Amino acid sequence: MKRSLNILFHTIFWFWNFTFLFFVCFWLLPTSGLFLIEDTLSGLIPLDFLLAFIGLIAIPTASTFIGLRWFRKQPRQLIRLFYGVESPLFLLCLLRLFLLRELTSASFLILTIGFISMVAFFGEIILDRQQIIAAEPAVNSHPLIAHLRLTVVPLMLIGGLYVGILLLFFAVPVAINLIKGFFELYWLRELRWILDDSLIEIFWSIIGYSLIVFSVTLFVFMPSALASLYVYTSVKSFKQSAQQLSHKRALQVGIATVTAWVILLVSVQHQPQVKAFELLEKPATTESERQELLKQSDLIEKGLVNAYLSRYRYLSPVNKSNQIQSIYDYTFGLPESINQFLQDQFNYLISPFLYQGSYSDADKAEKLYAQFFDLPIQKGEQKAILHAIQSTADRDEAKAGLLNIGQKKVWLRSQQINITEHGDWADVELYEIYDNKTTDVEEILYYFSLPESAVITGIWLGDTGNLDSRFPFQVSPRGAAQKVYNSQVRRVNPVDPALLEQVGPRQYRLRAFPVPPPLTPAEKRSEVERPTEMHLWLTYQVMRQDQSWPLPQLTEKRNIFWTGKTQRIYNGKPVKGNNPDWLPATLPATTPAPQTTHTVDFDNGNPIVAQPLVNQKPILPSGKRFAVILDTSRSMTSQHQSVINTFQWLQKQGFADSQLDNNDADLYVSATGKVEPQRIDDISQFQPQKVAFYGSLQPEEMLQQFERLKGDTAYDGIFILTDEGSYELAKDLPNVSTPAAPLWMVHFGKTAPAYEDGLLAALQNSQGGVTNSIAEALQRMALQNQLGETAINVVDGYVWLSQKTTKTAISNADLTPIAARQWVQKLSREINLQQLDQLDAIHAIAKTHKIVTPYSSMIVLVNDEQRQALKEAEAAADRFDRTVENGKENLTQPMNPLHVSVPEPGLVMGLIGVGFLFLIPRPKVRINR
Repeated sequence: MKRSLNILFHTIFWFWNFTFLFFVCFWLLPTSGLFLIEDTLSGLIPLDFLLAFIGLIAIPTASTFIGLRWFRKQPRQLIRLFYGVESPLFLLCLLRLFLLRELTSASFLILTIGFISMVAFFGEIILDRQQIIAAEPAVNSHPLIAHLRLTVVPLMLIGGLYVGILLLFFAVPVAINLIKGFFELYWLRELRWILDDSLIEIFWSIIGYSLIVFSVTLFVFMPSALASLYVYTSVKSFKQSAQQLSHKRALQVGIATVTAWVILLVSVQHQPQVKAFELLEKPATTESERQELLKQSDLIEKGLVNAYLSRYRYLSPVNKSNQIQSIYDYTFGLPESINQFLQDQFNYLISPFLYQGSYSDADKAEKLYAQFFDLPIQKGEQKAILHAIQSTADRDEAKAGLLNIGQKKVWLRSQQINITEHGDWADVELYEIYDNKTTDVEEILYYFSLPESAVITGIWLGDTGNLDSRFPFQVSPRGAAQKVYNSQVRRVNPVDPALLEQVGPRQYRLRAFPVPPPLTPAEKRSEVERPTEMHLWLTYQVMRQDQSWPLPQLTEKRNIFWTGKTQRIYNGKPVKGNNPDWLPATLPATTPAPQTTHTVDFDNGNPIVAQPLVNQKPILPSGKRFAVILDTSRSMTSQHQSVINTFQWLQKQGFADSQLDNNDADLYVSATGKVEPQRIDDISQFQPQKVAFYGSLQPEEMLQQFERLKGDTAYDGIFILTDEGSYELAKDLPNVSTPAAPLWMVHFGKTAPAYEDGLLAALQNSQGGVTNSIAEALQRMALQNQLGETAINVVDGYVWLSQKTTKTAISNADLTPIAARQWVQKLSREINLQQLDQLDAIHAIAKTHKIVTPYSSMIVLVNDEQRQALKEAEAAADRFDRTVENGKENLTQPMNPLHVSVPEPGLVMGLIGVGFLFLIPRPKVRINR
């Protein structure tokens, strides 16, 4: 019997390892392995997956070396090495390659216990070998080693039993189905197909199928073999250590170790989303309730993120894990109660890998996060979400979304600015070249601002710097342009488009796609010729300010980055140094020139006049009544001091005094949830220090609250005191009513990158605007009132008039684009923007003069298919209906390996089916992905 067992142990170890290594070295590596390494180095495959693949090869290789070097004549040690170390490690690599995703604290702890168990078991094998060689018992080992053995013996025992029991759930049905498959003669059909192949294919088929059949057979015995080896080794190690130290000491160390690990495991088993959902279940209606929730922001954040990423962190929700139930129902036809009992026990054992909730929790968490933290979860938790995605084979979309803010994917290789000066105005050209540093096509996105009087006059794309071959732009209705562009942003067969839109009084959005990736190694070998860079040109007209030319100022960027090696040339002069900004604020004018009055005649007979504001002192309105709307959303917390300073300034300027010769201001304190907004007629009674900023609010909601509270009160101006806000959380509300008084957005800190179109129309049509201080808004209003109704706008050192001027003026046709922009603004206040024909009339101006306006965008198209799509979109009734670009990425969801959609007939081997070594005939089932 001993001789037979020794032969069996040798056969199991050497046959499997040599067959596997032969298969790997002479087939897998030459055909796939080298390309896998090459693709990983080039970025096509995540590094974690290459490491797992290397582990699959390295573990049998190392085990074979150890067996040859030390255990050739010790078959019992070989089988211990095979079932106690090699097989579990090999299985762990398979699990990482196919199943395991981002580890939680609980799952990491379980894997840590398993890994420590395997290391301890391997250490026992080495100790036994040394004792055999030295012919000395274990009691002569160093006391430190004895204590160390006692600390890992409980883990070794628990780990061996845990893995053995888990595998047993699968090994039993695998054994039955293997026997069924044999007697159903599946293998004869496979053999007949194999014999029809060539000799070399027959050879490799025999090797492959031998490896598969032998691996599955060994798996059947793995639970009992692994558990018995670990139990036997643990008991033996405990006895030897206890004999050296004392049984009392051994029990003390063992119990302390188990207690510590149990406490640690229980502490990490709790999933934070349970408490987070409980805290946010009921709306906070009092100040104390809100303050209590704000104190627990960290816990709420962890819980909502865990729920949102549940598909990436857990194998399955508890209520969706039904694989064991399905397997045993199919294999044995057991009663439902027994199958469910087995499933419950299995779920209990793998609870660290199961989510305590449902798939719908992700949408719930996304909504609650936006409501509580006042920003999208993909923007607020970008780092955590990207880490989770990178733990799987999934990737984000081609479209530059919130997850791409600040990402370094496309390098700005070169940037040039060329300014053509015309006295007090100039034509500015921005030319950039982009290099993609990833292996996918990528979109770049800029949110930027220009002076309110500036106007975009052109955008072009090219594969090279050749101006004659670049792709020109078309001016199109904003909704049609957006619709066509978004239809083109896809990774499959991408075609170059670009889109430039005005999304605020002085805010713009530029998107370009696709920036092509560099040539892959395979393309280089095949000498493929295709573009590997993108060139972009943008032009605009701008009025000079303080003897300098304003440049676009970045609000937000996605995917694009620059370094000290980025080549920058401004007006033909190279600029050295690593500039952290996209562009400087201004460039100095090369020649001095005074501000001049300009007039531009249009076909309507009403010229547009640009008249300098020379020595104009700041003034404030007098005898006016204003409404001040305070944003109390969560994001305003960082601007609390600015709020305090603003109300102190208002009181100092007499806005709290209702005497006729002074201005008066009524305060509207917005509110979220069940809390009611407030109207305070005397702002001196308001205490800004005590404001609690909570929840999420959009400007449209604040305006609705204002309309409900103001009653019949008439105002001369409306100011919304807010911060940058979260444009991505805005809703499409094209019918936002235009207030009777000028509406101003006063942004503390950064200006909003964009506005929803309904709000943008309300700002422009009410003769309002955007500023960073309430003082500036009041001064612009006072000056515009002083100049009368003919003043279209007072901004950037000029007043824009819609009548002839008595002052000496230069008739300047070259300034037509910038004047046309003011003409559009004037007309937008006079017509009904709900009527398509009147919107078309405004768009006709933009198209004639080739400019970007809030209603007309520029799109670059490169083929007839895109042009036809744009033609159809421009003829649609919704051609001006632009949707909010919320930036949300629709991430691919990892499959649930523990759920069977159709319980019968069904057999999913779970752990067995994760790799090519466990391919056995089984009925087809439909898996939820």
